[in-house]
Amino acid sequence: MKIRIIGPVGSGKTTFAHQLSNRVNVPVTSLDDLNWIRSVDGDRHRTVPERQLLINEVLQHDSWIIEGAQYREGQALFENADKIFVLDPLYWRNTVYIIKRWIKNFLFSGPPQYHQLRIFLHWQKNWKNTHRAEVFDLLRAYQSKVTVCDDLKGLTKDKN
Repeated sequence: MKIRIIGPVGSGKTTFAHQLSNRVNVPVTSLDDLNWIRSVDGDRHRTVPERQLLINEVLQHDSWIIEGAQYREGQALFENADKIFVLDPLYWRNTVYIIKRWIKNFLFSGPPQYHQLRIFLHWQKNWKNTHRAEVFDLLRAYQSKVTVCDDLKGLTKDKN
């Protein structure tokens, strides 16, 4: 089983991926882990060839779940996926979730990348204004394997 999960920042991609992984016993890979090298001195963005090499490694496996908002690179993930989930929550609902996550991480010293509220809100605005349409346009070729959901609760309760 090969599953690609995409959606805006804060939409629940990681949560859904791990719930699905527990249900079907398939490992999860985050595109953030393929795109960034995290360190205490600051994050470094991998080069395109470095990222492509890591994506190619994932594609070699018989089963995978890969989640992330990135879509311009790694389009082979969409092509090779058996199922594509697009998490597309209402803008206001996602804004509330992003703010709640920011507060939680601020209060409990979560990962440093989650302390940047302004960047997350900017990314969400970009999703709404540009990236969402680009993603849906890209996924037209794969409509038979795409499920769009505006509420994660419906997906996590589905036993299929």
